[in-house]
Amino acid sequence: MSKKYKIAHISQTPLVAAPSKIAYAQRLAGHSSVAIALKDYPSTLQGMFVEDFLIENEFTKPLIEKAIYSADIIHIHNDIPPEWAKRLLETNQRAKYVYQVHSPLREGPLYVPRHQSIDLPFVLKFVVGQFQPRIHVDHIVVPNIFLDIPSIEPRKEGEKLRVMFSPTHRRPGRWNNKHTDELDSAVNALVALGKIEIVMPENPVSPKILMSARRTCHVSIDEIATGGFHQVSIEGLAAGNISINKADYFSKRVFSNFSSGIMPPFLYADGSTISSVLNRLADNVDETVKRQYESFEYFKTHLTPIKMAGIFDEAYESI
Repeated sequence: MSKKYKIAHISQTPLVAAPSKIAYAQRLAGHSSVAIALKDYPSTLQGMFVEDFLIENEFTKPLIEKAIYSADIIHIHNDIPPEWAKRLLETNQRAKYVYQVHSPLREGPLYVPRHQSIDLPFVLKFVVGQFQPRIHVDHIVVPNIFLDIPSIEPRKEGEKLRVMFSPTHRRPGRWNNKHTDELDSAVNALVALGKIEIVMPENPVSPKILMSARRTCHVSIDEIATGGFHQVSIEGLAAGNISINKADYFSKRVFSNFSSGIMPPFLYADGSTISSVLNRLADNVDETVKRQYESFEYFKTHLTPIKMAGIFDEAYESI
């Protein structure tokens, strides 16, 4: 059994709850772990991802101070302002400081490592193991963690293929882009032909509601633009969905470090093939169900929160 730590995760925003999910999984594994966000998201995303965070106010300030002061490990996510770096060092010079990047600061040709502008004595650097290891080669690869219990609703004979597509805004760049016009065209055409049923929220909804909807589907479409993949693909596996993305060999091989070397059962598609892939699944219930069970079993076997927390344990113990 690994040593048990007191851990403080700190991020500027909730980062779609990624730090709090790590903290939760670490508590399941016996650690004392807390997530602190400097502020919530504004406007439509406000309140959606802060359920398990401490955000500083008059009541939480002493809790945050105590968590920082007593921490064995202070785990910084993406970026924090200089005044917070100073505050952390003034409060706790005994802790080991580690850094985790979730997304690149800028797109090429210039990549700016965020940790270099944070005045803290980092002894470890982590990077989320999807596409980012390509541009953060001196970082330890770690997983995104998904907390929900896996489930599956296999497609029935005569049932239309039910597809979840939760599109994000366009982002220019090699690694941040999550949108293709071909996907819009393919989905619209197949819906018009009566081949698929699309589940697509028109406005932002909470992660719990989105996951509840995903559990009723057979397919989750992630982005098919970059050669990587995102949290959507992991959520799809947990919901017993076929996760469609453009993840290439490198992205899947890196991710297999978390699953005993076994590659995730994603279904590949790009802009030129997405229409034919969806059409084939729509016409073949047996293939749909087979792939749904592959997703479900993969998540249940390899991606449980306690197993994922163990990857962070191994890295922490190296220091």
